[in-house]
Amino acid sequence: MIVRRAQIEDFLSISELDRTAWSENRVADYIPDGEHIWRFWVEYSSVFVAKHGTRTVGAAIAFRANQSGLFMCHKLFVDHEFRNLGAGSQLLRQLCEDIDRFGADCVTTVDPVNEAMLSVCSRYGFTDKELVRSYYRSNEDRYVLLRRAGRGSGDRTGRL
Repeated sequence: MIVRRAQIEDFLSISELDRTAWSENRVADYIPDGEHIWRFWVEYSSVFVAKHGTRTVGAAIAFRANQSGLFMCHKLFVDHEFRNLGAGSQLLRQLCEDIDRFGADCVTTVDPVNEAMLSVCSRYGFTDKELVRSYYRSNEDRYVLLRRAGRGSGDRTGRL
């Protein structure tokens, strides 16, 4: 498996995986984004893909916030079949290294019951954590996690 910066020809397979990777989430109906925005993100944001042969098995995206010196890690997802093999950790490492080039902080949100994602985020420097109740809807609490600029690229052997 390789992880690399996404290219324009990857956007359709990323958006296809986005529609299925969230199926086990507690509120899966509201998470996938459409092909139109993935096309735009691949060209103008930090997007990385995990590939197994020609198959896209994971993706991660971050983009600049309106606040100076801040990026938002919007999504990181891995195909169910390829979870716990290190793809998520590799994607987050690449994303953090890319953001570090700008000397920027990074913020993301994580479902409080998603222990695997909370663990990998912690390893990659997302140490400031605040629980926000009803972040999206009354039944959707989230941890808001912040990674300060230059916290390092984390544990290269972690598995997500």
